[in-house]
Amino acid sequence: MPVDANFKNPNAKGRFCSGLCRRRGWGYPDVLRVRGSVLPTTIPVLFFTALFTTQVVVLYKIFDIDVRMPESLVGTVAVVVGLLLAFRTNNAYDRYYEGRKLFVSMCTDIRNATRNIWVGVREVDEGDRQEKERNVKLLLAFAIAVKHHLRLEFGIDWYDLNDLLPEGLQLTNFDGNVAQENTVLGSGSEEDPNRHDANRPSTDLPDVRSSLRSIATRIPPTTYNTLRNNYSTDNTTIWFGASEWGNEVDASMSLPLEIIFHVGLYIDKKRGNIMDSAYGTISSNLNSLVDIFGNLERIGNTPIPFAYNIHLKQAVIIYVWILPFTLVAMLGWVTIPTVVLVGFILFGVESIGAEIENPFGYDTNDLPLDGYCQDLEAEIKYLERHIPSVKAVPASQSSR
Repeated sequence: MPVDANFKNPNAKGRFCSGLCRRRGWGYPDVLRVRGSVLPTTIPVLFFTALFTTQVVVLYKIFDIDVRMPESLVGTVAVVVGLLLAFRTNNAYDRYYEGRKLFVSMCTDIRNATRNIWVGVREVDEGDRQEKERNVKLLLAFAIAVKHHLRLEFGIDWYDLNDLLPEGLQLTNFDGNVAQENTVLGSGSEEDPNRHDANRPSTDLPDVRSSLRSIATRIPPTTYNTLRNNYSTDNTTIWFGASEWGNEVDASMSLPLEIIFHVGLYIDKKRGNIMDSAYGTISSNLNSLVDIFGNLERIGNTPIPFAYNIHLKQAVIIYVWILPFTLVAMLGWVTIPTVVLVGFILFGVESIGAEIENPFGYDTNDLPLDGYCQDLEAEIKYLERHIPSVKAVPASQSSR
């Protein structure tokens, strides 16, 4: 949905404010918060830990069965578990922090490219103005398309892309053998000039169901692909008008790359009307956007090896479930809450690493990509409304 920027009144109703301008209050203490914590994730394993510990205590206290183990065994395992957890958490936070830095760099390059296009590309007529606005919107669409791409949400049928893609783009959704044709038009268009032609080349892009999208941000890509292939999915066929996009889309291409290629073609076409200093900067910004997109894909598509995650969980479980045997003689019934508390700490650290490993999803602690894109949209709309663009000097005046 379009976001109107309101920079004069910081308390205006409905004004979007990113996490950078929010202030934490002094109300509810963090130690009592459940939303955003890993407590809901750890409750199942803590329940079974409490159940297992209770059985050990009952065997020792009621049935007089000696289940004690030497305390030195716990110290040996604790060192290994500590190293595994430290590596897991540090690696996950590095991915989280790098994802944030890359997304900020992408927004910065989009701001610079937008400014240079808006100021550096001279306008000869009203058509140049409209074409400039379309390509500025495409730069914003790039950030939004990257957001959806990182979440494995492919295609163009997303609400925040409706007003950003160029006119003349037709979308056909296939559900089994039945085709339903939808026409995606730019704002203010009443009729699509490029109607669907059966002979026009097309490409099929996967339209992932919402139930699988939520899974995709928390499991390895190989597992997600297996699940997606086992369930029925819709295919989205995209038809591009020749006046806007030229050739057909290759199935191996992604929407962010298609957008960058289109903006690059626009810059090459308008090279004669672009200031010399701006052309090189815009080209550099586009190259940087492609590089950042590749690095973001690397983070999203390269999870921590699955064998490491399995072994870490097994090591933590073994360590926590050994504790009752070493503490029952000294603590008695107090062993149950003690082991549950230790388990909450260790299982919580492991759950934090699993949650922030892929920072582009919908978890509470993931990066607020929607907010970053809305901030960028507000800035670009402010630029279009309030910053004057450069008009080309007529030849008759330049010769004087």
